Amino acid sequence: MSTNFELFPGKDLSGLFKDIYDNQQQKKKRISELIAEMRKIIRHAGDMVVIGPIIKDLVDSSVRNDDSLLKLAAIAQRIMAAAGKSSEDTGFLTEAEKNQLIDDFEKTVKAATQAQESKIDDLTIEVDELKEKEKK
Repeated sequence: MSTNFELFPGKDLSGLFKDIYDNQQQKKKRISELIAEMRKIIRHAGDMVVIGPIIKDLVDSSVRNDDSLLKLAAIAQRIMAAAGKSSEDTGFLTEAEKNQLIDDFEKTVKAATQAQESKIDDLTIEVDELKEKEKK
């Protein structure tokens, strides 16, 4: 199975795998940085009661995003398998089904990325608010 299979203009399976990997590395770094910032704020057990669920939500969101990316890779592999069949085969997917899968793929990527960015932005705001409270 070739990783040069074009999923949509300008994006092949190899590029998708690279994006998944790069996204994971960037997310790992951002989560670590956020946790490091939160560590500086924690002064007593009460602070941990507030910050602990924030960290848990961030990690859970990351896991859900990872699952979405894995599903996208599976969809891409199904598309590649279907494209590899000869015209004489009855076919695994019709052209309309392939297009629908690609549309679903693009929507899922966009939604997963927006959800992750939104969650990180929300957590960054919460950290900033906690820092302000700490200064007072």
